[in-house]
Amino acid sequence: MSTRAKKKWVGLGAGLIAVLAGLGVWRSGRTDGPSSETPVPVAPTAPAPASASKSPPPEDMLRPVPCELDSLVEEYRQGKGSPAWRRYVVEQLRGLLESLPPEQLWAKVEAEQDPEALEALSALWVMRFNPTGDRSVLERVLDKAGREPDPVRKAGMVRALRALDAPASVVLAMEESTRQAYRQWVKDPAPEVREAVVGNLTEEAGRIFGRSQSVAEQAVTLASEAGDPKTAAGLLGASSIEAARTPAVDSVRRLLQESEHPEVRAAAAKALGTVSVKETGRTMQALNGRFATEREREVRSAILESISRLGLASAVPVLQKLKGVDPSMDGEIDTWLTLLASQPQTWNLLLRDKQALEHGRGQEG
Repeated sequence: MSTRAKKKWVGLGAGLIAVLAGLGVWRSGRTDGPSSETPVPVAPTAPAPASASKSPPPEDMLRPVPCELDSLVEEYRQGKGSPAWRRYVVEQLRGLLESLPPEQLWAKVEAEQDPEALEALSALWVMRFNPTGDRSVLERVLDKAGREPDPVRKAGMVRALRALDAPASVVLAMEESTRQAYRQWVKDPAPEVREAVVGNLTEEAGRIFGRSQSVAEQAVTLASEAGDPKTAAGLLGASSIEAARTPAVDSVRRLLQESEHPEVRAAAAKALGTVSVKETGRTMQALNGRFATEREREVRSAILESISRLGLASAVPVLQKLKGVDPSMDGEIDTWLTLLASQPQTWNLLLRDKQALEHGRGQEG
């Protein structure tokens, strides 16, 4: 046999031996006992329901969460010592206004007992009127204020009307359902409520530098109806009457002539110092005539101030004629004459010089 043939038979033999060995190993694995390691069964994973990701959220998730309003109100209460923090909380409350259901907010207003928190909540409620003009918003506030037995809380609700974009005295006067509110409050037995009315008119006039015809005339009307002299005087000082029409100016002149209270006459005299140019002539005559008959120094001082304010340099001859009417007032007249000698062009300049003169005298004293 050739060498090549021998190699061929040797290779076939080796392959056969390898196949027989593998078969033996396989058969041995089939006949051996179970393995010492027990396999851990794996539970099949249940498929997620197909509708789970598409189902709507529970109904409760769509309802407003009342605790957000409650927590902010509580923070407002606790921030009493920090006005800056309270302003921040108020801004957060305003941010809730569009999404907050009206009845949820009103229920909070009705339930609140803390005066300061009630004022903040009432102001938030009043803001609902600004974009809509819905008068029922204001009527609810007026109704609750009328039912409120505590004067401090009632005063807070009156002040809450400052949240209106337009002057509240004007807005309320536009409709019969709200027209009488200020007239009732100005006669309220509680001084806190009357002071809130004066503060509201002062704030309203300040927005437009006292040049609102409606606000000025409202202030004069309320002053004429107020029974309390301090309230009437405060209302007369709340606004310039420069924009007021003749009937309102005539009412102020009557108060100067007829009021039995010196503080009201003095406030009327100062208010007359702000009349328009067309009312200046008659007003100067009224002031000049009242000075001769007036007995109270407080009122006479107010008259001199208004004569100087209305006339500026042209007031000099008027003041000179008043010297000697009441010798105790001559020193004050001389002061005005000294100040007017510099011929100031505006009342603000004259007032600045007067304050500087008084400050200098105070330092010398």
